[in-house]
Amino acid sequence: MTRMREIALANVDFVLPSGGEVKVVRVVQASLVKTRLGELRVGANFDIDGRDVELAASAAREAGGGRIAALDATVSMTDPLAGMTDVPAAKASRIGSADLVITGREGSDGEGSELIAKGSISKSTLDLHERGQLVGDVTVDLRLADGENKLDVRQLLVSTGRSTFDFNGAVGPRPATGIASDNPAYRFELMSRESRLAPDESPEPALSFLARVAGTYDVVTKTLSAEQIGLKSGPGGEALGKASIQFVDGKAPGIFVAFNIHDMSVAHVKQLWPWFSARNARLWVLQKLYGGRVVDGNVQFDVRPDRLGNGIPLNAQEVFGRFEIDGSRFDTAGRIPPIRDARGIVEFHGNDVDVSLSQGTVFMPSGRTVAASNGKLKVVKANVMPVIGSLDIDVAGSADAVAELASYEPINAMRHVGILPEELTGDVTGNVQADIPLTSGIDTDKLDWKVALDYDGLAVAKAFDGQKLTEADGNITVTPDKAVIAAKGKLNGVPAELDLVEPLRGEGEKERNVQLVLDDKTRNAMMPGLSDLLSGTIKVDVEQLGEGKRDIVADLTAARLDLPWVGWSKGPGIPAKVSFVMNSDGPRATLSDFNLSGKSFSIKGDVSFADTNLSSASFNEVKLNRDDDVSVKIKRSGKGFAVQVNGNALDARALIKQFMADTDKASKSTGGSSVSVSAKVGTLIGFSGEKLSNVTLEYAGAGSKVGSLNVNAVASSSGQITVSNALQGGGRRLDVRSADAGAILRFLDVYARMQGGSLALALESSGDGPLKGQVDVRDFVVVDEPRLASIVSSKPAGDDRSLNQAVRKDIDVSKVKFERGFAQIDKREKYLALENGVLRGPLIGTTFQGVLYDQQGQMNMTGTFMPAYGLNRIFGELPLVGVILGNGRDRGLIGVTYKLSGDANAPKLHVNPLSVIAPGIFRAIFEY
Repeated sequence: MTRMREIALANVDFVLPSGGEVKVVRVVQASLVKTRLGELRVGANFDIDGRDVELAASAAREAGGGRIAALDATVSMTDPLAGMTDVPAAKASRIGSADLVITGREGSDGEGSELIAKGSISKSTLDLHERGQLVGDVTVDLRLADGENKLDVRQLLVSTGRSTFDFNGAVGPRPATGIASDNPAYRFELMSRESRLAPDESPEPALSFLARVAGTYDVVTKTLSAEQIGLKSGPGGEALGKASIQFVDGKAPGIFVAFNIHDMSVAHVKQLWPWFSARNARLWVLQKLYGGRVVDGNVQFDVRPDRLGNGIPLNAQEVFGRFEIDGSRFDTAGRIPPIRDARGIVEFHGNDVDVSLSQGTVFMPSGRTVAASNGKLKVVKANVMPVIGSLDIDVAGSADAVAELASYEPINAMRHVGILPEELTGDVTGNVQADIPLTSGIDTDKLDWKVALDYDGLAVAKAFDGQKLTEADGNITVTPDKAVIAAKGKLNGVPAELDLVEPLRGEGEKERNVQLVLDDKTRNAMMPGLSDLLSGTIKVDVEQLGEGKRDIVADLTAARLDLPWVGWSKGPGIPAKVSFVMNSDGPRATLSDFNLSGKSFSIKGDVSFADTNLSSASFNEVKLNRDDDVSVKIKRSGKGFAVQVNGNALDARALIKQFMADTDKASKSTGGSSVSVSAKVGTLIGFSGEKLSNVTLEYAGAGSKVGSLNVNAVASSSGQITVSNALQGGGRRLDVRSADAGAILRFLDVYARMQGGSLALALESSGDGPLKGQVDVRDFVVVDEPRLASIVSSKPAGDDRSLNQAVRKDIDVSKVKFERGFAQIDKREKYLALENGVLRGPLIGTTFQGVLYDQQGQMNMTGTFMPAYGLNRIFGELPLVGVILGNGRDRGLIGVTYKLSGDANAPKLHVNPLSVIAPGIFRAIFEY
């Protein structure tokens, strides 16, 4: 054996135990040679699992067989799969090509032994399955010196992509702790004065940092722990943490990493987001969040052994992080401008990401700005394609700025509204919700979004439906399907409330619900022709049904409604509502399904207008009072109207009031237009419960001027009643005949205490002069007249006797029969005078004359009241006796003079006590 200088092997296979990755090691060629100078040389080529491994080593002793003066070894290993694209899955994770150089010497003369190892591994690959592959290079420079009890790591350089980690330090056995439960372990400390972290997906510059890592490796539990990890980048920014790796044979290791971050730039912290956590959301943050600083933050990764690579996504307890940012730029999606000067919080849990924004500002390309606050971007299951985030953010700013913001893709809420940002003024606050695509290839037309804005003082320069909106307060909600607008403002300067719905995808119907508060001027401009019917302020709900078609509902409570043709009006304060469908076609408009309703009245039918004026109306149901049952048709005739009234019953009290009023009141009710009325009504209801039947009426007039009037009717007593008014010789003649005078007076609310009798009234005028003539009533009864009772029973001032006492008899005036009533009439505007008036009966009678009412509404009537009128009349008929005792034909022997004066509606009665028993010739002295 002392002569053996060389050992050689060739094609020798070493079969390894089953269960390992390498099953056979083949020695292709190997030799061990000892030279004549005593140097030992080793050279070998191996095939290890398809890899070529080459070994070359030598060792030389000092002369004389002393210490090893020099040791040199070189090992190189190739990667047979390098450069291949079709790599088997089992070989996807592998060590790349490697080179190792070991040098050393054995110490002497006080110098310790030393062993130095320098090596490199290139293109090693860690297969991350769907997350891709991590490829890196490792370079080491190690020194082991006798007596130092440590391995000096002079360099540990790891490079992957754009990142490099350059450390130096030491590894050595951990001194005994004296604690029985502590396992044997190695301790290590590594320092880096300049490392660079730059994930390939990050657009940020590489993070340069200083680092320190210190920890132990437990040889029993196979756990590598880094209890102290410190990173420092830039001025003030630092990250402190700890980590551990537990190795288990045949399984993926368990890994724990935790970092706390304080006052570090966002650009640097972005690089620290674990590449294996919420990849799509992480990529979005890397590409959308820029600038500013992380005031505070933390990140943690904690998985048990055999967890990684099992195909189950990491959950919220295994990986999570939270970063509080300030002064950052936050890009959203599409063409929406970024949010700058942002302050908020970025959190991730497993594959879910939440970004909260407390404040920020959106700067538009136009220079407009919008304040953003309370923003949230939520990403759920960022590992499942497609990745779509949910954005929810509050905005505030000028109307044009917010509208511009809402007009960018992927929202583009203004594209179908048809209003440009520059057409808006006012202030807006609101909320934007939108689905944000985080991966490419997503059809933005299918994304959901919602813009809800509240506005104050909004004005739209562009008119819609012919209306211009100003001074509006309200809200607008826009979704992909529709825009819903609610506002209180002014339309064309008119106070209005709007509820509008605008379909945005061609589906659904437009809705235009507009309530206007209209005065007369504005109403005439918007709904021309109603001035003949309406006056005062009304509230109108307008719903646009189509081009030129509107559904209108109006609250008429505060307005006055006039129907002068039938003498009816509704005053302000009486609840009423009208609804109709308005169709406009140029100068023409129709109101179909017209429905006017109140508590006790209703009108239904259709109305037409032409050139802002009423053209025609057909009301098939008119119920202005509870007992009404008529239809009314109105048609414009020249500058006036022709009215037809037909039906079973009509309460005519309002019409009676109108035409019994004075000239000015009648003129206000009927207006200045000419009107002709033709009516056929079965029952006409008047005052005091009186009804006329079989009524026919023909009337023509203009304002207060009555042209022609013909009325025929039958009273409830079957008495015939006729009224005629005819123009003649520039004047007119009015004739009234009634076979039941009491009925017509009660019907007209002229006098309710007369029963029976026949009436003849004849009045004539010349030109526009007063109506003059006479009224003659015969054979009638007056029942329970309180003024008669007052005259006979009251004691006049200055006397202690009543008329009953003076004649020593109770004069019965409860039911007084009269043979005739007569007076001459002078009727002028606001003025009615009676002359030579007389009432004659068998028991009592009276004469009267004076002004019944004047322009000031005052009465001044005088007369003589005579009991036992039949006896007094006998004396009055005698020529001499009548002159001496009776003082004329209609002045009896015994009577009392009286005076009615003051307010015509409530006159005061004055009786002259000295005239009670004076003869007629002397009583005239005491008359008023």
